[in-house]
Parts: sequence; structure tokens; C-alpha cells
Amino acid sequence: MRAMNANATLPPAPRRAGANRGLTEDASPRRRGSRKEKHARDGGAAPRTHPAGPALLVACGNSLRQDDGVGLRIAEAAEHLFPASRLRIVAAQQLTPEMAADLAKTELAIFVDASAMDEPGAIRFAPVTACPDTPELHGFGAHSLEPPALLAMAQTLCGHAPARAFALTVGACHFGYGEDLSGPLRQAVPRALRLVGNLVGVFGKRA
Repeated sequence: MRAMNANATLPPAPRRAGANRGLTEDASPRRRGSRKEKHARDGGAAPRTHPAGPALLVACGNSLRQDDGVGLRIAEAAEHLFPASRLRIVAAQQLTPEMAADLAKTELAIFVDASAMDEPGAIRFAPVTACPDTPELHGFGAHSLEPPALLAMAQTLCGHAPARAFALTVGACHFGYGEDLSGPLRQAVPRALRLVGNLVGVFGKRA
């Protein structure tokens, strides 16, 4: 709780002459500084503001390993659906610590990847929270760093993590060499895209 002003117990200052008079046509009211400006003048740090960046979609996968590229396909489709002011897209083969800086600039993050644990084409969707007790996790899909650990890095290293984060995975079974998705995953892409659209529409920043 903010400490009380030490001058609060002093008697009120004498009223200036003409204090009750109305403003004349050529008079202008004194500009009142914002809370941030007042706090800075008082010697304190400026109050922290929330990130104003767009929602962030982090897609993982390998486009040369068949179904493993489904996350990249979803990201590519989302890029044509949303302007950059609504959704920013980061695509890579795996999650990396450098992505923490991207997460620190948004209030909504959506992680998209293939999963070898579910039926082909099945979409799994769940909220994600930071997990600071396990900074080095393994196993988001087939990759080495999990979203909870990356969110914790954003909070610890950058001072902010998204208020909401979700993981969206699509069940996959073919991971051989090739650029084509299997039939069930091709059918899952538009369904996953609608889910991404719903999240951005509900929780994302308005353009």
C-alpha cells in the first residue's frame, strides 16, 4: 500500500483571493499532470503499463517431415487471415529461449504444434501457465522446450508474461521425409484455424 503523504496533517493553505470566481473567457484551467508524470516528479518509478502488442502465435514444426509441419501450415493460413496489428506470427522448428522476448510484448500467446500422442487430426487445446519451478522442461510435441518453461523465462528475464496463453496441438502420425500433410491433418487445419480466430477475437488486442 502506498505510504501516506507526510504533509497530510498540516492545516490547509489559505484560500487565494478570487478563488471562488469563475474562469474568464481568456483564462484556461491549469493542466493537471497524469499519474505517471506526478509519480515521476515525486521521485518514484513510473507505473508499469501493460504491453500493447498484438496477439502472438508461436508455431513449431518441420515442413520437410510431413505431419510435423502442421503447425507451420496453420500459421501460414493465419497470416492471411489476420493483419499484423492483430496477430504476430513466429515460426520455428522448436521453441527457443529467445522467444521469451516476443512473449513479453503481448497479453495473448498461442502455441501450435503437432503431437505424436493423439489420433491423427485430433485437436487438443488447453490453457498454459508459467512453471518457474522447472526452467528446463522437455517434450512439447517433439521439441525440447515446453511453453510453461518459456512463459516462466519471459516473466523472469523480461519482467512480463502473457496474461493468457494456450497450447493447440494436432495429432500426427507420419513423420517421414516429405512436404505433404496426411489427409486427417489437412482436414484439421481449417478447424484449428477457426479456434485460433476465436481466441484472437475474444482475448486479442483490437486493431
